Amino acid sequence: MKETSIQEWDVVQRASQYLSENLEFSSYTVNKHCKNWQSLFEFAKAKKSPVDFNCYESIRSLIANYLLSFPNDFEQNRSLSYSLNLLQEYIRDGKILTTLETTDFSGCIGRLMYEFIDQKEREHLRLSTLKTYEIQLSRFLKYLKAAPFNDDVATINTSCIYQYIKTLPVEHKSNIYIGISVIKRFLKWLYENHYSQSNLSIMVPSGKYTQQSELPSVYSKDEIENILKKVDRGYSTGKRDFLVLLLGARLGLRSSDICNLKFENINWEDNVIVLEQVKTSNPLNLPLLPEIGNAIIDYLRYGRPRSDLPYVVLSARMPYKKLKSGSIYTITSSAIKTAKIGVGKRHRGPHILRHSLAARMLEGQTTMPVISEVLGHIDTTSTLYYLRIDITSLKACALEISQVPENFYEQFKW
Repeated sequence: MKETSIQEWDVVQRASQYLSENLEFSSYTVNKHCKNWQSLFEFAKAKKSPVDFNCYESIRSLIANYLLSFPNDFEQNRSLSYSLNLLQEYIRDGKILTTLETTDFSGCIGRLMYEFIDQKEREHLRLSTLKTYEIQLSRFLKYLKAAPFNDDVATINTSCIYQYIKTLPVEHKSNIYIGISVIKRFLKWLYENHYSQSNLSIMVPSGKYTQQSELPSVYSKDEIENILKKVDRGYSTGKRDFLVLLLGARLGLRSSDICNLKFENINWEDNVIVLEQVKTSNPLNLPLLPEIGNAIIDYLRYGRPRSDLPYVVLSARMPYKKLKSGSIYTITSSAIKTAKIGVGKRHRGPHILRHSLAARMLEGQTTMPVISEVLGHIDTTSTLYYLRIDITSLKACALEISQVPENFYEQFKW
């Protein structure tokens, strides 16, 4: 292979420098990304693929072929995929957008932005949403400070807003929509609270971005039973993990609701579990199945550490505390790995238990309102998301195709 078939490899050095200096990634993280980028370079050499590392189209084609060489190893290569996405983004845009970026709200306008975010926090917005507000407003403020700028709300006009919108990368359509939406809300808040004399929000263009969600990862009934069967319940941790998996597989509870399940939520006399969902704050009533009741008793007697905490499932090590959602993910993914189930491109997190329960109910012709009630959805609109995995019903919707007469193709013979 000619050395000139691989060009502009030095872009990787610039990308690693960007991660270190602009995004303040640790040296360990930067080295990890560089190692993954080096593996891409070795792949290009082995395949004798001509590639220009300074050309986005060229690098995108190379990465696509590279990832296809790992068809059955998707989960293990998530770190690799993330590194390659960072490299693509840097080659395309000359910068990398990240949620790890620092925020700065110094100055008069910055203080107003912080006050606006503080009000949103009092409105009980989710932490992830508040973080989005911080990042988007901080980016807008950095743009204002980079331009000829007086730290006064009165200096914000439609011209500078339009110019900022133009700086947003067009490849990130969702980011453009979110950025515009946050700015509109902030400008409207300034006007409503008499910080601005004019309502500039009506001058900011609005848009709509709808992302088609991917198909839910679903495991068959036999696979779920095998996952539960392979849990070693001879240990205290195994008893806890078995209970966690049952709550997800049999009741479809989200990981946040499993972590926050309290003794007061369990009504032994009426055999029901009554709780308020963390995600929606809506009440949820579910049957206390005998299998789950026995698992709770087994865990309380022989597995749960002694603690005055009101939560049912606790961490296995001191200091004992309620589980976090990340721990539920570890429990689920480890159980799938122990069961030696072929995952492919399916996810391994706790939501697969919820998805799989919905799939089995659909296969059993359970009505949508019932499925919505079990999953804790406000209405059936959210539950429609699962209709795409009901292959049996989709096959019933297929239309018969009439047979084409043989003489139809005679007209194409010249």
